[in-house]
Amino acid sequence: MVRYVIETSTLKNYLYRRPVLEIDANGEVVSRYRENDKGIVIRQIALLNKVGYDDNEKLVSFEPMNYVNEFLLAHHIDNEKLNSNQLSNALVHYFSFIIQHQEAWDEAYDEDLYDELYDNPRPDWNHFPKRKSDKLTYLYRDALKDLVLNQENPADAMARTTAKAYINAVVAFYKHHLILGYQFNNPPFLHEIVNINYQASGTNMRAYMTKAIHTTDLRLSFPKPSRSSGSPIENFRRDLRPFTNKEWQLAQNIITKTKRVVRHGKSATKMASLPYEFSLHFMICRFAGLRREEAASLHLGQIVKPVKFVNEAGKEVYKNEVLKFGVGDKYGSLTKTKETGNKNRETIMPARLMEELYDYTQSERYKKRLAKFKSYCKEQEEKGNTAIFSGDDAIDKNKEYLFITQTGMPMFTRLQDFTNRWVEVRNTVNHNLDIHRKMVGSLHNLRSTFAVDIFRRLLRKIDPDKALDIVSSLLGHEDYNTTQQYLKIAQELPSADEIYEDVLIYTGVLDGFSDQLEEI
Repeated sequence: MVRYVIETSTLKNYLYRRPVLEIDANGEVVSRYRENDKGIVIRQIALLNKVGYDDNEKLVSFEPMNYVNEFLLAHHIDNEKLNSNQLSNALVHYFSFIIQHQEAWDEAYDEDLYDELYDNPRPDWNHFPKRKSDKLTYLYRDALKDLVLNQENPADAMARTTAKAYINAVVAFYKHHLILGYQFNNPPFLHEIVNINYQASGTNMRAYMTKAIHTTDLRLSFPKPSRSSGSPIENFRRDLRPFTNKEWQLAQNIITKTKRVVRHGKSATKMASLPYEFSLHFMICRFAGLRREEAASLHLGQIVKPVKFVNEAGKEVYKNEVLKFGVGDKYGSLTKTKETGNKNRETIMPARLMEELYDYTQSERYKKRLAKFKSYCKEQEEKGNTAIFSGDDAIDKNKEYLFITQTGMPMFTRLQDFTNRWVEVRNTVNHNLDIHRKMVGSLHNLRSTFAVDIFRRLLRKIDPDKALDIVSSLLGHEDYNTTQQYLKIAQELPSADEIYEDVLIYTGVLDGFSDQLEEI
């Protein structure tokens, strides 16, 4: 009996160059590369394999899933995308679902029981029954919906955003094959191509452009939850939920004071130290509203020593309690954008946090790590491994990154480490909370907490539309839809959850983000 599973093979810093095929003098097909072709850098791609094990867990078969891997490569090469991890995770989930249905089919039918005139054929990714309700794609959609809505333990439920991302990945996978002309026995879903004409830009010779929009009925929608008095916050997306005052106070105590976290090992659970770099990273996400990758890619060119002066009372104070702070291509750090490149934006950071970052850059601990980074870059150059220095999210050997590992690697290349350490912080917090009030939320929810706090402060002095403009600018949102969700949360959260100091210290620094911001 062979048990099949889907496993991945990960390639990092792969340089893809398009081959040129030619016929040589002997009539043979040969390939070469153009001399000026710099290639396309793929930071990381997880390729899928179908692997078989026997009853003794011994490997008996290994089959690369080329029909999936070609799609993942096209995502990088043709669409020039930097990341495909979510697509890989989604397709691992989908094809594992297919294997489960194949195993169920194998148990139900054999040569004597199966009738090809009445029974559906053995399920596979490229072979579909005629009836919509029997097709794997629609069965998978229903299974995702069940994972979100019908789990006995809410902690086991899949996030709605994850479920939607998974079904979108499956749709994209099949669209890829349909566009290439793959002939399915029956279509995987209803598929229609709509051509939209739109006015071209002034630099284009054509007056109108045409764009083909591929539509499908394989969508995943969820009913809006009914409002619950006393806990309206639960009605919003999980990834937008800010931490409560109590949750953040417990987390901040761990991050800035005890620096001790619960760590689950292979054999036992123990208390371990939280490295200082992770403490600083979490504080940046919380008090500057940066995403995980944005905070991880900061460098010394963005860190300044805040100006102080002695006031009339003889106390040393900051000239500006809050500083404007830039991220993106203009500032040499990474931001999240739909296309290639790093969109610029300005946000804010408390002066006391900026000073702590500056002090860290002057420490021996940091200087040792920076020296190892320089040595690492020199070693990679000598080995000819130049792919790591190419692309929008590449390592820049001339930068002095703020977050560097003990071995000299820039920590923005190891983003999962930040997520893992945050989970340890969260698990530690939950030891101090009532069993029915467990802290939930990912590292990204620190950004949500920042957004909602700023909204609440602004709503004291200006109307919601003006506040929406400012917070949207701080967060770098390309549209207002997500920011509007933060606004709704801010308007409904109880005032007892206040965390920041008085709004007065923020209004001055925010003037530049909105001409309509009122003077106080």
